[in-house]
Formats: sequence, structure tokens, C-alpha cells
Amino acid sequence: MLPICWYLYLIECTDGSLYTGITTDVERRFQEHLSGKGARYTRSHKPIRLVGLRSFSSRSEVLRAELAIKRLPREKKLAALRSPGFFGKADVHNDSYNTTKRSHHVNKSELIEAISKEADLTKADAERALSATIGAVVKAVAKGDTVTLVGFGTFKSSRRAARIGRNPQTGKELKIAASTVPRFTAGSAFKAAVAGKKAAKKK
Repeated sequence: MLPICWYLYLIECTDGSLYTGITTDVERRFQEHLSGKGARYTRSHKPIRLVGLRSFSSRSEVLRAELAIKRLPREKKLAALRSPGFFGKADVHNDSYNTTKRSHHVNKSELIEAISKEADLTKADAERALSATIGAVVKAVAKGDTVTLVGFGTFKSSRRAARIGRNPQTGKELKIAASTVPRFTAGSAFKAAVAGKKAAKKK
């Protein structure tokens, strides 16, 4: 049988609150929250982003951890999730979601406006250019091609193997079929910009 890993995760909502949940598939569960098919809380408190997650070896462990986190005030939840000793032997999982910076969520219309100003285009032309670019990337990756924009990043498809998960509400074992998903890897210039550093020039 394939190993099962449980995750405790925190989601920041538009009102500044933090939602605490458990799952065996963080990406899938977060998308459910975004689409309004997640928890009752995130249907009335719109989710913005994942701010932290931690892995556990069993459902009983993650349930105890969830209860402990929910008892804490908002300002202590994220610190507790990151603390090596708060949950005893629990492992800290991928920290790529963990951040204390609050950021503005840029939607498509705002991006179009920014492109219009930067490229000196009308908003209509900026929208067509953006839509054409996105469409071209999606079409190429869907065919199995890899799209590399030097400095920005690389788009490609990746095969996810079949695995065993559990229903977060019932704990019932679920068989998750193999699938092909899109992946994005940021380029060096992009990473440097986010980190506040100048990209190193190749000699």
C-alpha cells in the first residue's frame, strides 16, 4: 500500500483571519477552498493564499495538532505551526508557502492595466496580448512542450503518480488516479527580484 501523509495547513482569508484545516492533498484542497467547495468558513471568508503547512504520519496526530492550533489566537497560529517543538515529532513540510508578508492579490484586469501603462498600449490591446500569451503557453504545455522565458521561468507538464488519500471529513481511504499537471519553475532573475537582489551576470 502506498504511504499516506496528512497535512495541517493555514489559509489567510480576505478579512485577515486564518483558517486551519487538514488534508492529504494540499493543492487539491486549496483549489476547493478557492472555488467555494471547501469548508463552510472559507465560503463566507474568501481565501487568499496558503501561508503554512506541516506534515504528520497519521490522521490521529494531525487531528490533535489541528485542535491545538485552533485554540490559539490568530497571531500565534503561524508561529506555532513553524515551531519545531510545538507538535513534538511532527515534521515540518515544504516551507515554500510560509511567509509573513501580506501581499495584494492582483487580478486579470489590474494586470491588463499595468501592461497597458508599461507598454503604452490601449487596455484592449493589452488584454488581447495577455490573452494570446496565456493561450499560447497553455496550448504548448498541453501538447507536452516546455516553454522557457529566460529570466522569468519555465512552464511544463508533469506526471503525478497514483496515490492513496483520505476524505478530510470522514477519514475514508480514497484512490487518487494518476494525472498530468502543469508546473512552473521561476527563473533566476525572477527569484532574485522577489528576494530583493540583483541577478548575477554571467561572465
